[in-house]
Amino acid sequence: MKKIIALLLILCIALPLTAFAAEEKLPRLEFPAANYVGYSGYSFSMQMTVRNSGRLQSAKTLELRDETGRVWATRTFKPGATSCTFKAELDESFEGGATLSVWCDDTQVSSDTAYVAVTDKHRKAVVTVPTTEPYMSLSFDCAYIETPTDELLAILDELNIKATFFMTGEFVLNFPESAKKIRDAGHEIGCHSLSHPHLLSYGLDMRFKQVRRNTEIIRDTLGVNPRLFRPPFGEFDVTISAPARAEGMEICMWSIDSHDWDYSYNEAGVMKRITKNVGPGTIILFHLDGYHTLKVLRDAVDYYRNDLGLELIPITQLMEKGGLQLPACPYEE
Repeated sequence: MKKIIALLLILCIALPLTAFAAEEKLPRLEFPAANYVGYSGYSFSMQMTVRNSGRLQSAKTLELRDETGRVWATRTFKPGATSCTFKAELDESFEGGATLSVWCDDTQVSSDTAYVAVTDKHRKAVVTVPTTEPYMSLSFDCAYIETPTDELLAILDELNIKATFFMTGEFVLNFPESAKKIRDAGHEIGCHSLSHPHLLSYGLDMRFKQVRRNTEIIRDTLGVNPRLFRPPFGEFDVTISAPARAEGMEICMWSIDSHDWDYSYNEAGVMKRITKNVGPGTIILFHLDGYHTLKVLRDAVDYYRNDLGLELIPITQLMEKGGLQLPACPYEE
């Protein structure tokens, strides 16, 4: 009888333990932000929010992975842990964009994902292309109106010039036919943000949106993978260049600002600016809605060709002349 009672007691103790073991639950983690910037050649830390530490019998190995399954970092998560920080060492192979999540074996334990743009923080924007070959580029920023499109395209066609047009997402959405005319005329198309704001006045999520949504609209509407990004007002830092390069674009500024946007400049003033200190590798900034743009183009191009011996080509072609490489484009095979 005593033996039976002892066995029953053992069973009473063992059964709840068995049930407890079967009910082991993995932790649930969250990313505290949606977007991050990382730098090749530097460490990258990701401190997760532990929403639920789960019910673990023993420590588990958690992995920070991207959408390809590449493991960026691992971390031992102990029973009852209330914090979890991953640390990855990023080299050049990490450059670009990645969507991260946290896994325990075959189970995702992060309830969401985060996007990380990794770049070389020391990489410079394109201002003037370093080349001695007799080439330069004209560029036109497109943001607010479409009215001069047909006349400008006619002049460029007359002069046999292919230029680079930087379009905002709103320009493409509001004036899709004009955007398509520019594309169909064989001109290069770059990005100019979604809505032409002062990007550095925004938080990180909105900065990323202004870059990534712009490229998405151009791809969807025009079927083009833009390879250049020109920040509105020329205002940017690495939190702009990182998502731009992750989308396959280099930051492109300008050598000479025509000031065609400045109503205080007359035609002669604009002409003076765009014919001073011009040479191989020069990039000129114009605007589709510039005050005197259409009036000065013919004379300016005549000066570039006949006085300076320069030919005009799109900016990415100019970059090739100077040996400048574009970031890898995730949308091209």
